[in-house]
Amino acid sequence: MQWDTPLLQALLHTLGIGGGVALLASCLSLLFVLAFFWCRISAWPVALLLVSSLLMVPVYVQASAWSAGFGDFGWFRLSQVSAAKNPWFGIASVIWIHTCSILPSCLWILSTGSLRASSPALELALLEQGPYTAIRNHWLPKMRSWILLSLLWAFCSVQADMVVTNLFQVPTLCESIYQQVQFGRLRAPPIATAWIISIACGLSIALLVKLYSQTRANHSAAARHGQASGAGQGTTFTLSNHPILILPAPVFLLATIATWLLVLLVAVLPWCNLLSRLGWVSTLTNNIPSRSWSLLETLNSLWHVQDFRNELAWSVQLCCWTSLLSLILALIALRFCFPPPPRHAPIITIFIVALLACMLAVPGPLINLAVAQSMLHLLPQSLAWLYDQTLLPPILALQFRTLPISFGILWIAFSQYRDHYRELILSDQLLPLRWKAKLWGSWMLKPTLATLFVSFTIAFGDLSTYLLVQPPGVTTIAMRMFDLLHYGTKNREAALALFLAILTTIPCVFLIISLRRNQKTRP
Repeated sequence: MQWDTPLLQALLHTLGIGGGVALLASCLSLLFVLAFFWCRISAWPVALLLVSSLLMVPVYVQASAWSAGFGDFGWFRLSQVSAAKNPWFGIASVIWIHTCSILPSCLWILSTGSLRASSPALELALLEQGPYTAIRNHWLPKMRSWILLSLLWAFCSVQADMVVTNLFQVPTLCESIYQQVQFGRLRAPPIATAWIISIACGLSIALLVKLYSQTRANHSAAARHGQASGAGQGTTFTLSNHPILILPAPVFLLATIATWLLVLLVAVLPWCNLLSRLGWVSTLTNNIPSRSWSLLETLNSLWHVQDFRNELAWSVQLCCWTSLLSLILALIALRFCFPPPPRHAPIITIFIVALLACMLAVPGPLINLAVAQSMLHLLPQSLAWLYDQTLLPPILALQFRTLPISFGILWIAFSQYRDHYRELILSDQLLPLRWKAKLWGSWMLKPTLATLFVSFTIAFGDLSTYLLVQPPGVTTIAMRMFDLLHYGTKNREAALALFLAILTTIPCVFLIISLRRNQKTRP
């Protein structure tokens, strides 16, 4: 039991694991940005797609994939067996699994920052001073805020989740609070410390978002001024904005091989682990254990995925209601942040952004505790049945994860809408209402659908936020996977993990391909 872990020990584990994941994921992402967009290694779009396809894969599926290869029943036993003997192997396993899970997000954060940092001055520095000096003196200084955002995003994602730490029994702050809430042994110092860390991380993310919005507003104003004076063409950022480094043939070959080895390690090996685990069978021949692989056992394992159809039905129902509520709440928050001109509400906007950022950084067990205490003590006695007879508690708990992302997508889309139709919006009092609705709807339709899809996927992949507030008789896919993982990844669990990985990867792949096609067709 980890509920009585000393505060200092839990805090050190949290900072060490969170900091390790943040540094490792951000460094790998920077290397991928340079290799994919600057050096343009061989088949770099395929490598980018492989890494990005894991963007929506839940962390418990990542844990299943690595356990299938290196766990108790894996082809090379390492992580869980060694973790039981030496806690340092458990910590290393937690850091690596979380790094592989958060790496695609960090990659796209730093890719966006790299696009913003590209400029004619950087290209001139590359020609005059060389790649090393240009990257150190021109590119990295402009990337500081994006690197910091990547570090914060990775750290928040790790310190707010206890799925992987619970599997390896690593006593982090989140894991300790989870067991305190689970067994009713609440302790004030760990809970207060977790709230302080969450608020600090949330406010830091909100500050970075505010700085980014100010920079973007300055770029938009400069672009409008340039268009008005005929001296500029605006700010359009595509992959072609990245400068291309021409490397010598041996260096280019070495960079290609090293990058592809990393891509195979973080994005291909997990799939191979799951596929190989499906067909392994252990038998006893003359009291001698032996293992063999067969295609029939692989097909049999895949067939047993249908045994989880009830859990899948509960997950789909929960995620549909969660994504719909997130969309409604995000639209309401958007209305307060963007009042009709000429009225403005910067204070309300700052408050909403800071609140949502703090919600995103709150550890899952604290969300469980807050939802349970609120519904049990604030609701009238006549409505107490809502807590243990409906899906309302997990739906409310999941808003801590889905609402900030939904608001962010709609905020970016609506900001682009206001920039594109600025003159028309300033005089929209003269337009008929149906024209306003048609104009707004045509622009916001795709972002709204994307918001529903992303929030659904986040809710489907999250577990720690509602693990302790599920009503009796409700078992989701995430909960079942979490229970099964404690006993190692066997054939049926590997088949379910492979099914979930495919289910979350295919839509992500199509989304990335469609975005790339839009970039190619953009004038």
